[in-house]
Amino acid sequence: ESCSCSGGYTCSLESDQLIDLIFGISSELSCAELCYPNPECEYYSWYTPESPFLQNACALLKSCSARAGSNTCFSGPSDCLDTDIIESEYPLCFTVGSTWIEDLSKGVANVTSPYDCQSLCNADPDCSSFTWFDTLASLHPNFCEFYPSQVSHPTSHCSYCVSGLSTCTCSITNHGTCETNNDLVIDILQDVATEVQCQDMCARNEKCSWYVWYSAQGDRLQMTCFLLESCINTMECQGCYSGPDNCQDINTVTLPPQCSNYQVLDSFTRNVQVPGGSISGLCDSSGSYLYCCDKVGYSYAHPDWAGSAYYRFSGAAGTQLAEDTPVYLKCGTNQGGYMVGGHPAVGEGEVSRTVYFDTSNGSPSYHTEITVTNCFDFYVYYLVDVSCDRGYCGVFV
Repeated sequence: ESCSCSGGYTCSLESDQLIDLIFGISSELSCAELCYPNPECEYYSWYTPESPFLQNACALLKSCSARAGSNTCFSGPSDCLDTDIIESEYPLCFTVGSTWIEDLSKGVANVTSPYDCQSLCNADPDCSSFTWFDTLASLHPNFCEFYPSQVSHPTSHCSYCVSGLSTCTCSITNHGTCETNNDLVIDILQDVATEVQCQDMCARNEKCSWYVWYSAQGDRLQMTCFLLESCINTMECQGCYSGPDNCQDINTVTLPPQCSNYQVLDSFTRNVQVPGGSISGLCDSSGSYLYCCDKVGYSYAHPDWAGSAYYRFSGAAGTQLAEDTPVYLKCGTNQGGYMVGGHPAVGEGEVSRTVYFDTSNGSPSYHTEITVTNCFDFYVYYLVDVSCDRGYCGVFV
């Protein structure tokens, strides 16, 4: 039986790995069938006619090392029934041959890959983990199981199955991504199609603890993966994602006190979509004042403002402090506040940032200093009282 569990990636063609390189092979199936009966061959790579390197070529390999994502080369193991081989086929955040002992909450049929199963789980707010059964599973082929609550590592045996959490990554995107132009770069890999692939390459490299992946929308590079020794400095980068080599241990890191002891900004009045100066009585019950503010003791202060303190954005206010202009006559106030300097990455601790308050001419007339802490799933800001007609703006990200 030839292989049907390949992926879009290349393997090293070094002489110690390469058994044979055969040209004129017009399909992946033909290449897989050449590998299967060869006792030395554990992997194959088939290069499509569109490949810039080799065309219609089949590489028979002893193993697959230096794996890199590709849209024009498809590689796979010789035998999809060999668990040891299959385990190397999937990222380290997946577990082959085991499922959860808890009762499943939902099942979805006709799901053709574990990646699709994971995506469906991630989109379901009640799903924390999944198990996918492949085409060879006798009872439920191409079946995706959802599990409802946070669970431990899968321990119950299953045949022809792959399990994992709803997401492999715990990355930061756009603002606060790891700096990639310094001496901490271990390797740069091109044609990496997904963030999970980039994270997995980092996890398989003993020197790598952080990665940066540029998506197809990356503003500097596209589909490129940087492997890093550590993440010390950060940068702004649109279409970029950075995170640790695995998320298994990230919740065991000791968080600073402000990550569990903070006030909540959850009033709709400070969301960037709410106009300022045009809604009577927005924050002032008497209706005599048109602007909200962030100064304690004032009758027209935002209803969620409690004075200088640590705050988390939540609910109708948004998920984090605004970073873009214009915010003049927005957020229920006159001069909306926005932060410059970007949000910090995980592990940077409490960092200093500046908030500017927007005016009608686009030149801020006032600024104040704040701090920001990345608490893994959210940010906490130390915000201070500001003079009235000014307030901090919330956005959904």
